[in-house]
Amino acid sequence: MHINLAHALVTALLIFATYWGLYKFGVLKQGEERRFNWKVVVAVALVVFVFNLIWPA
Repeated sequence: MHINLAHALVTALLIFATYWGLYKFGVLKQGEERRFNWKVVVAVALVVFVFNLIWPA
């Protein structure tokens, strides 16, 4: 089994960009980073799913 380092790095960048976007559009607020939030789960899962459709590992 091998790991595609470029794919992993782009995935990590997309996850960070998703969090940034959620903060920018007001879905997340300061102090809510440690609380479980279904909106974050759905957003990150959707972004990673679409990315894997475009660039399967």
